[in-house]
Amino acid sequence: AFARLLQDPESGVMTWDAARASGFAGYLLLWASVMTGMALHLRFRPFGGPLTFPLEGHRIVSALAFAFTVVHVFALVLDPLVHFSPVDVLVPYAAGYRPFQVGMGTLAQWLLVVVLATTAMTGPQSISYYAWRRFHYLSFPAWLLAFLHGVFAGTDASARPALVIYAGSASLLAGLFVIRLYGRATATSGERLNPSS
Repeated sequence: AFARLLQDPESGVMTWDAARASGFAGYLLLWASVMTGMALHLRFRPFGGPLTFPLEGHRIVSALAFAFTVVHVFALVLDPLVHFSPVDVLVPYAAGYRPFQVGMGTLAQWLLVVVLATTAMTGPQSISYYAWRRFHYLSFPAWLLAFLHGVFAGTDASARPALVIYAGSASLLAGLFVIRLYGRATATSGERLNPSS
């Protein structure tokens, strides 16, 4: 990595490495945010303590996912070789390079912005809990779009470590999603059987 820093800055090596690294980090943090959010929904307590610590962890990884996404976008704009303009990275499907694949990433970043912004606006004087919950469901398509963006637009997507990351994260998230749906169905069935409880 240090040798790459010593190369010619006009070659775009540093900015391209930053874009790739921050893209992977942003994706993994978004995945962790969705995973921890579902774990909170399931009342998962890793060490039997209160939900305060998992909740704070969920908030931290969500904010970090956005931060690394911003780094990813800025690195692409600054890179002298890929020639992404601010419009390319802010307007879905406006990029000249793989517009559909890049556009999925752009949509993912805006959905993440909506989720974080509506979370910041929750409270008696802002949006209701019901509205927040509906907006919060956008984290699922945000992750899916980020996943598809990484797989189909990422230049490292065919490398074995990237394949392991994408396949492993998708499998774990799918498994937890099934557990969440099964748990909800079980709870609903229990409420019908025991309406007085």
